[in-house]
Formats: sequence, structure tokens, C-alpha cells
Amino acid sequence: MNDDFLEPKSLDDSLAPQPDVVKGKKFPYLWVVALLVLLGLLGIWMLSKEQQKQLSVLPTPTAVPLPSPTPDPELRAKAESAKAEVLALLGPLRATDPERWAAESWLEIESGLDQANEFMLAFAFEEAESLYADILLPELEALTQEFSQLPEKLMPQAVEAYAAGDAETSVALLSIILYVDSENAAAKALLPRAKIADQSFALLTTANTHAEASAWELAWQDLNKLSAGDPAFPGVASLKEKVESEIYREELESLISQTVAALAQQDLEAAEALLQRAAQFDPKNPMVVQLQQQVSDQLLQQEVLELQAKAVKYERDEAWSLAHKTWLQMKSLDPEAPWVEDGLQQSLRWKIIDEKITRGLAHPASEQSGLWIEEFKDREGWPMGLRKRADDLEALRMLVLTPVEVRLLSDFETEVSISKVGRWSPFKEKTIQLKPGSYVAKGGRFGYRDVRITFEVKPGQKDLVVEVVCREGI
Repeated sequence: MNDDFLEPKSLDDSLAPQPDVVKGKKFPYLWVVALLVLLGLLGIWMLSKEQQKQLSVLPTPTAVPLPSPTPDPELRAKAESAKAEVLALLGPLRATDPERWAAESWLEIESGLDQANEFMLAFAFEEAESLYADILLPELEALTQEFSQLPEKLMPQAVEAYAAGDAETSVALLSIILYVDSENAAAKALLPRAKIADQSFALLTTANTHAEASAWELAWQDLNKLSAGDPAFPGVASLKEKVESEIYREELESLISQTVAALAQQDLEAAEALLQRAAQFDPKNPMVVQLQQQVSDQLLQQEVLELQAKAVKYERDEAWSLAHKTWLQMKSLDPEAPWVEDGLQQSLRWKIIDEKITRGLAHPASEQSGLWIEEFKDREGWPMGLRKRADDLEALRMLVLTPVEVRLLSDFETEVSISKVGRWSPFKEKTIQLKPGSYVAKGGRFGYRDVRITFEVKPGQKDLVVEVVCREGI
């Protein structure tokens, strides 16, 4: 029996015998421990790999949705009703483009609409209904009530945008005004002009640029183009007045210069035409008035000289009436001319004599013609033509007062009479003396129709035969 088993063991481990020494021998405890640790680690590693393999084969678990709460139909109906009221106001309001006239309020409304829609999607109908009915609807109604004020509110902005050439903004504002008031006269009148405001503004800008460079003709062309589209565009009238004034000034200066040159060349016709044009620009311009007087004086002098030459020609042709009329015209133009009065008196004398002779020749047998012939006995200093006409009158009077032999033929059955000459019983042939003139011979016979024979006795006429016979029975 081994005594080692009977020895008492110490409770202190440090006093126990070492594992590698037993009865004086080394025992391989460390190697055993190391081997056991190694085996343990290997087992752990293999177990871990097996678990990973099993995990990779398992399917991904599907999330199980939480049950949704059941919506309250009554709350939903109230929310939908409030939403419908909001939408009913929203459509017309959006048509007015509220961002242009109520931007801040409209931004809040759009934010509230987004929030309300989120409430509806989340079935938070009570919150949505409250937002629609208590907040959005009053705000929309308040904006809608402003419709009647929009024309007055937006029209100045539309006009300002139009004047600045912002056609898009102006047209948009005018469209809003016409949406809420389709008969707004001011908006209707401005709309077609606002549509081309950008073009009008561009032309006005170009015209101003040309005006600043004193290129008045180019500025005028731009303004005419602008006026063709929109003559009332702001700024056009004042600029046009300025440009027109400058063009007139330049044109007036040019016309005055041309007039002076024409006067220097004695071209009165051209000078007068130029001054007529200049007077259209500025009739009270001192230079225009002075030049008009110069042209008027020279034209008057020229006209008087032309009339004098014409009067002399008439006198040479012994057209005394025309000559006297011409001298009268000269006197009305220049009564101070010393030779006008002599011309008037001389032409008047010959004109009167000429008219007396003309009347005497028309009625040479009249008593007045005889008196004029006596008046014209002294023809000293007479123009040759008048002297000859007076001779003709005297000879004609003598001729018309000399009776002409007339043979009357009848049939022994007809009674013949000539008024203021005589009445004769039936005869076959009779010779009488008649002064030149018109006569009517009448014939009468019992049982026959009367006859009337009209004949003319001319001065100095020879072999005048008149037959008076009643041939037509009753």
C-alpha cells in the first residue's frame, strides 16, 4: 500500500507537489493542457463556420405591416366637403394669377393646401377638415372679395409695365383685369398696345438715341414706325414734337438760304415758292417776313413792267378796251407810278371813241350815229385804226340812208301793202324806193288766203325783186 495516499493534503496550493514532478519524475501536464486548448479552439472555429453556413441559407424575413386604423366615415365626409368648398374658390382664384397681386397670402394658402393634403393622405381627417374650413376657406374668400378692387389696383401696374416695354407683365395684368371685369374699357383699349409694348419701347429707345446724336431724320423715321403701331405710347408725343421742331428748324434754315440765293440770281419764281414753304414752318420768322417783303416788292415791280409792256402792245394793236383795263391793273398795283395816269387817260379816250364807232356801225341809220359822225369830224391825232373805222361809219351811214330800188310783182288780182310804206291796188309790176332794212309785204285777195313775204333790203343792193301773189283758195 502506498503511503502517499495516507498523507494529509495541505490546503495551500503552493505547498502541493508540482504537476511535472511526481515522486521525483517530470509529468507532461503543459503539453496536455496546450493540446486541449488547441482542440477547443478548433472546435469553436468549426462550430462558427457551420452556424454561418446555416444563416446564409435561411430566407430574409418579411416585415409584417402593422394594422391601419379604420377611418371614421363621418370625419372623412366633413373633410371632403370642406375640401370641395376650397377647390370651388381655388379655380377662379388661380385664373387671376394671384402671385402677381397677393403673393404673400397666396404663398401661405399653397403651404396650407400641401399640409391639408398630407392630412388627408394620413387619414387625419379631423385636422384636414379644420385646416380647410377654418383657415384656407376664409383666406380664399377674403382674396375673392378683392376681385372688384383688382382693376383699380392692377391698372397702374399694367400701365407702368407697358410704358417700360414689359409686354409680358402688362398683358398678364390686363388679362387679370379683364377676367374679373370683361367690359373694362381701359384694359380693353390698352391690351393690343401692351402686346407690342416691347417693340414700341425699343423703337422709342432707338429714336431717343438718334435724337441725342442730332440725327433727326433717323429719329423721325423711328417715331413714324412707332406711331404706325402705337401712336399713344408714353414719351412719343413729346419726343416727336422735339424732333419735328428740330427738323423744321433745319428745313427752315435751308429754305431761307436757298431763297437768298434765288434772289441773288433774280429767280423770283423760285424765291417765292421757297418762301411759301418756309412760311409753312414759321410764318412769323423775322427772316422769312423780310424776304417775303423783298420778293413781294420785286414781283410787284416785275408785274407792273410786264403790264406796261402788255398795255403798249394793246395800244399798238388798237385794242383800246384791253389797253385801258391793263392800265387800271397797273394803277391798282402801283398808283404812284408817274406814267400810269397818262396811259389811263389816253386809253380811256380812245376806248370811248372805239365803243361809239362800234355801236354806230351796228346801227348806222340811227340818229345817235349821225351825232357821233358829227362829233368825229375833227380826227387830228387819231390812231390810224380809229380814223379808218370812223370813215367806215360815215360811209355806212350814207349807204344805209340811200334808198334802194325794189320791183314788186303781182297778178292784177292781189292787193299789196308794206307796213309804213304804202298800200296798192292790184297791179302787175311796180317799182318803189326803200331804205335798207327789213320789210314785210302783205297780199290779200277775196276768196284766197292772205300771204306774207318777208324780205331784206341791203345797202346798195341791185335788182331786188319781190313777188306778192295770193294763189291758195279758201
